[in-house]
Amino acid sequence: MNVEAIAKKFGVKVLDLKPLRGVYLAYTDKGTKIIKKSKKEPEKLLYIHGLKEYIYQRGFHNLDRFLISKQGLPFVIEEQKIYIMEDFIFGRECSFSNPFDRSAAMRTLAELHIYGQGYIPPTGAAERNDIGKWEKNYLRKINDMVTIKQKVKMKKYKDVFDKMYLEDVDFFLEIAWRAYDTLRNSRYKILCKVAESIKPICHHDYTYHNIIIDKNYRINIIDFDYSCHELPCYDIAAVIQRVMRRFSFNIDIALEMIMDYDRVKPITDDEIILILSLFEFPQRFWRITDRYYSGKTQWSREKFIKKYYEVVDDKEFMLDFIDDFRRIVT
Repeated sequence: MNVEAIAKKFGVKVLDLKPLRGVYLAYTDKGTKIIKKSKKEPEKLLYIHGLKEYIYQRGFHNLDRFLISKQGLPFVIEEQKIYIMEDFIFGRECSFSNPFDRSAAMRTLAELHIYGQGYIPPTGAAERNDIGKWEKNYLRKINDMVTIKQKVKMKKYKDVFDKMYLEDVDFFLEIAWRAYDTLRNSRYKILCKVAESIKPICHHDYTYHNIIIDKNYRINIIDFDYSCHELPCYDIAAVIQRVMRRFSFNIDIALEMIMDYDRVKPITDDEIILILSLFEFPQRFWRITDRYYSGKTQWSREKFIKKYYEVVDDKEFMLDFIDDFRRIVT
């Protein structure tokens, strides 16, 4: 990577460079920056850049904006590779173990959803719209699990992972169908129809290392690589699920997080049912088994087994959690 050439195209001069979590921390004559090689096509970067600028111009300033190159673009091309540069936000990562951090993160997520609503991508930007796709995605993943089950049952020799899968798959298929039934009996299609007109957005990767708390205790949101138009309750459910795995699916913490969000952007009863459906769907089980049997992820068998155990060891806690949540909200 020719750092000097990349920086020059952004109009800055690099004085020092350090690797940082898959990117580079660059000390420049115009402050500390992040340089990152992007796997996104230019059209997707234009979507992300447009969204961040839309949010910023509407008054939400706590995010990592792209620097603009001398060509007027939020990226540069060097040696046939695409690079972006951003201002580095100093601070610490959010700790979901800290009640202050959790509350602040949920309130800031609500603000992000408010400021992002109504975004129309600029000309030339990619279409990144997941509104209305949940039913199709649920069925596709259920079909994946059924297909794998059939293939594994037919194998003459079954390895340790195969045997574990056959032991657990029916449990996860049952709750997957339960999630699908919850979705089908919700007002999802009506909410999607409304969403197509008001154009809500999701961060889609709202986790601790993308939530930076600066010295003034202000929450900053970074890494919008997976952002798209989507129902905001997707982000709400996803971040709560991440926290639940750390706290043995403590229903009280989940309800507190929902209330923190609700204080800034009220959550409707219809959205709560959709959150319940997302809680019910066994996304982690589908993901780890799909990666194993598809060969998409090059992990050792030992690592796959470890990851698998992390999922299935939680299944009873998860079942109690979704039963409690259903009882409270319905």
